[in-house]
Amino acid sequence: MARILIVGYGNPLRSDDGLGWRAAEELSQRLSLPEVEVIVRHQLTPELADNLKSADAVFFIDAAHAGPPGELRCEPVTSQPLTSQPQTIQSHQCSPAGVLALAQQLYGASPRAFAVTLCGECFDHGAAFSAAVEAGLPKLTALVEKLARQETARPRGR
Repeated sequence: MARILIVGYGNPLRSDDGLGWRAAEELSQRLSLPEVEVIVRHQLTPELADNLKSADAVFFIDAAHAGPPGELRCEPVTSQPLTSQPQTIQSHQCSPAGVLALAQQLYGASPRAFAVTLCGECFDHGAAFSAAVEAGLPKLTALVEKLARQETARPRGR
């Protein structure tokens, strides 16, 4: 199983919201390593907990709605008790913290997790990115690639 999991998510038919898909597609080519698995989804779902069970690290990539367009963020994700987050686990949609909590509850898994976001400005129907997201995409993929390579160099389980 993959040690590093990259999950790109969003809607590729809603302009900047397709960022996660495109970043994941680029990273799957740049990081074609046996220890790296790249997944693309429209949204996070509880089923992803199964993918996290053997990962040492996971990167959740998405477009952010709040913040200055083009702002890149990489923030740690921590598992929260499921009982304190009634909106985190739903049948059709989860947050990164919710998926992490579910993986911990079901499998005892606690990979290092990071939310990597780039603030978008256009979420209307369309396939083209705004100028801010188009300009920020190379920075985002370079950051995730660097962090993923660092994670693959770590001893297993640390």
